[in-house]
Amino acid sequence: MAFIMDSQLGALRSEAATLAAISILNYMHAPAMGFSYIAALTFAFCTLQKSKPLDSKRKRVTVSLLSVLVLSYVAQALYYLVRVFADDSWTAPQHTVIHVLSSILVLGFIDISLYKADSLVWHPYFGTFLFNFFFETTLCALNAVSHSSHDRLNGVPFILNAIRLAVTLGLVVDGFLILIQTRGEKGTDEEGQSLLGKPVNGTATAPTANGGDGYGTIAQDPASDEEEEPEDRDKEIKEQQRKRLEEQGGWFGYIKGFAIFLPYLWPKDDWRIMACLAIRCLDVVQGRILNLLTPRQVGIITDHLTNGSHTMPWKDIGLWTLYSWLGSFAGFGIINSLASTFVQNYSYKRICDLAFNHVMNLSMDFHSNKDSGEVLKSVDQAESLNSLIELVLFDVCPVLLDLVVAMWYVTHLFDMYMAFIVLSMGLAYVWLGISFTSWTQPKRRSYVEKSRTENKTVYESISNWQTVAYFNRGPFERDRYKSAVQNTITAQYAYMFRSYGGHAVQDVLMTFGFAGCCVLAISQIVSGHKPIGNLITLIMYWDTMMSPLWTMAYSYRHIASTLIDAERLLQLLNTKPSVADTEKPKDLIIKDCKVEYNHVGFAYDERKPVLKDVSFVAEPGQTIAFVGETGGGKSTMLKLLFRFYDVTSGSIMIDGQDLRSVTQSSLRDALGVVPQDPALFNQTIRENVRYARLDATDAEIEEACKAAAVHDKIMTFPDGYKSKVGERGVKLSGGELQRVAIARVLLKNPKIVMLDEATSAVDSSTEAQIQEAFKRLSSGRTTFVVAHRLSTIVEADLILVVDHGEIIERGSHNELLSLGGKYTELWTKQTAGVQSKANSTDDHDKDATMATELLIDITPEEEEEEEVDVLGKSTGRGDGSDRDESSVVQRKPLG
Repeated sequence: MAFIMDSQLGALRSEAATLAAISILNYMHAPAMGFSYIAALTFAFCTLQKSKPLDSKRKRVTVSLLSVLVLSYVAQALYYLVRVFADDSWTAPQHTVIHVLSSILVLGFIDISLYKADSLVWHPYFGTFLFNFFFETTLCALNAVSHSSHDRLNGVPFILNAIRLAVTLGLVVDGFLILIQTRGEKGTDEEGQSLLGKPVNGTATAPTANGGDGYGTIAQDPASDEEEEPEDRDKEIKEQQRKRLEEQGGWFGYIKGFAIFLPYLWPKDDWRIMACLAIRCLDVVQGRILNLLTPRQVGIITDHLTNGSHTMPWKDIGLWTLYSWLGSFAGFGIINSLASTFVQNYSYKRICDLAFNHVMNLSMDFHSNKDSGEVLKSVDQAESLNSLIELVLFDVCPVLLDLVVAMWYVTHLFDMYMAFIVLSMGLAYVWLGISFTSWTQPKRRSYVEKSRTENKTVYESISNWQTVAYFNRGPFERDRYKSAVQNTITAQYAYMFRSYGGHAVQDVLMTFGFAGCCVLAISQIVSGHKPIGNLITLIMYWDTMMSPLWTMAYSYRHIASTLIDAERLLQLLNTKPSVADTEKPKDLIIKDCKVEYNHVGFAYDERKPVLKDVSFVAEPGQTIAFVGETGGGKSTMLKLLFRFYDVTSGSIMIDGQDLRSVTQSSLRDALGVVPQDPALFNQTIRENVRYARLDATDAEIEEACKAAAVHDKIMTFPDGYKSKVGERGVKLSGGELQRVAIARVLLKNPKIVMLDEATSAVDSSTEAQIQEAFKRLSSGRTTFVVAHRLSTIVEADLILVVDHGEIIERGSHNELLSLGGKYTELWTKQTAGVQSKANSTDDHDKDATMATELLIDITPEEEEEEEVDVLGKSTGRGDGSDRDESSVVQRKPLG
């Protein structure tokens, strides 16, 4: 008897162990499949695995098998439903129902995604099939063992289980064949396309001269049509991002590139900011706790009242009030907000300072090619990094934690069915959000593009007001702006209709999901299994559970756009200056101001040399003048001396020191430049002149202005030296602007002076005063002058005639005239031009026409090229006729 009892006891224990194993496997089956699928898909995305097209026949077979698998679970769910209605005393095992419903959810989603995909990465699907085969095999074996003794009516689930095992085996075999078939096929990188977009015109971005990634030169479509779908203005940024992803082996390596910002985002040396970060982390923890305690306390109060108690639950009310206060803005919220503001401002200040300093330290080739709007946008978008960190650390991570806690808590309040409903509805909500966002995105892109066009239109019209007035095109500009506004409104409607439709569908799902949860809760309360306080807790906790779903649904788009914004700044910081100090540079030491050009060669583009084997020596105190036709290379020589560019070959020496071996700062401290087109800050005249020497007194500023022959003119202004000059000095005339620039150099009192057509916009009387000031300034200093008006350089110690990047003549004014060469030709043309203009109206028109031909807009790279007229022919002019010839008539007698 004892033996029989022991045997029966062992059988019962074995059966219990088998049922426990079946229960655990049922709970784990669907989550394991879903996790493996998402993890494999995420890994494939991060490592840029190539998506590959699937043969249509093979795809139909796979989708059909998956559909059969899903239908088998649907059939089992219907079987349980029919049996419940047939036998009120029978209840389906909870683990089995959860297994069936969750499997329908996971496998149905995978089936739909496979059906909709044109090309895909196969490994996530094949891995899911393997997981499913393992679970189905194990469950089938355990059900076979327990079938005879557990429940005879389990025959239908067992048969369905066997069918699923056979179908899953077919999926594994089919998946293996597909894996072999797709191996080695060329992919389309589909996984990387949703965020990164497509290459611009199918081509990669060519690097710029400064070694960057083409930053600041985003190509715009010159033929954009109002009726066409607008191009995304971030295309080039996305293309460069895609290239960097491929170079760095995927998202893991790409994200590491942002590590450059960590020293500026992590305030390791500021204990106050570290304390603020600690407060933020504490807020995340206490928020999760209070999210549970507050609705729970309301449920406790409700249970107290429904139990027939006639005493006030002061303790419970006090706790509820305390929890509510702590979770409100008046409690911990205001402290967290202040801490968040301090942290964001600290990081923003550090990153903006980094970006601004980097831009200002970049070389002239970058600033000559940059798109100022893009650069300014990049610096402004430094805050996007703060947004990214804020989103990931303090939005997404707490949301994930909230979902885990919510699943546990609703299970504690009711049962697994409630948790399953909440989880299913949450996943469906997120999926709808992502789907509708993708559907809405093209219309949003169109709306944003139209809005940008509207802003661009109004900016262009207002900034070019004078041009509009000159041509009386006010009505045309009004119509153009009205059309842009209407296009923006139309695009907004198209976007909003889709967006509102998506929100409506999500709200419908949320409403019915909430109703289903309440019905389930009420049924358990009516049956006496749960107290009414649990329902109140669920209702109070509902918003806490559902609010994170919106963040989950739309955070991926926010993260994508934030990465694009941060990518602009990252590319900017990765742009290296083409002119940089050596590892151990020395400060420039000036003794005699002797400048030597030793076989200097230079080219903006290696395919077209600008300077060829230029050699000369500027002795201390000498004045060196460069003359010649426009585009010959004169201004480039000054740029090389200022080290805006480094020479391609040869060297430039100052007192025996190679410019490349000294610091740029010490070099530029020793130089003074009066450019042809000076630019002033929109500040007072006094502040603009003081910019040359920040510690200069007002008396020194006025002395410099007197020496530049502009003091008397300034004193006629209503505000004198306090007069603001406007943006870039537009309120001053050309002559006034140039004399203020000369005053700045006089105040700086540099060792070496460079004048690039410094008197081109002044009359002869003022020119004489300025020339006298330059004589004083040049005393004991080396001076370089670029001039078209040859009368201004007749007293130069050495005149260099530059033609096509070569010095073809050199000597003093009289020596060059005696040679009868190019200089004599230029001199003769200028003097003959004056006589001709005085005697002949036709000749005057001819000169005006030739001068007009020379007024061609030249970019910095094309500045040294030979000028061409509107017909594309060489003008062959170098007589300076593009200058103010009216002043030539008034100037002092030649020679």
